[in-house]
Amino acid sequence: MRKEAPLHRLWYDLRAQSLFEEAFRADVAEIDRNLEKMFWRVMSRFAELAGGSVCVPSSVTYAIFDGLFQQCLLKHLSGNKRAVAAMQSHVRLVVPQLVGAPVQRKQRRQAIAA
Repeated sequence: MRKEAPLHRLWYDLRAQSLFEEAFRADVAEIDRNLEKMFWRVMSRFAELAGGSVCVPSSVTYAIFDGLFQQCLLKHLSGNKRAVAAMQSHVRLVVPQLVGAPVQRKQRRQAIAA
């Protein structure tokens, strides 16, 4: 986020443009599928190590993290100095819920405050 914000901004621009330009759709869909698979592999392994399983489909898992990342990117590009820390806090809140692990009260309070 901090070092490659322009690259991430380009990705979101390309993805949005694919809604209007059919020429972009196949490539964007392929990249999106690969990102979804990547998130699924990471979350599945995390769940395995935690002794559980991911409780939502891969598409939902990806959508959650993509949404958190996109919100963070927008805030970061708008000059919000706490954007990355807030995203980290939100990820710490979401991950245990996705694998059925309990979320600590302190984590929940921090994520809500962020």
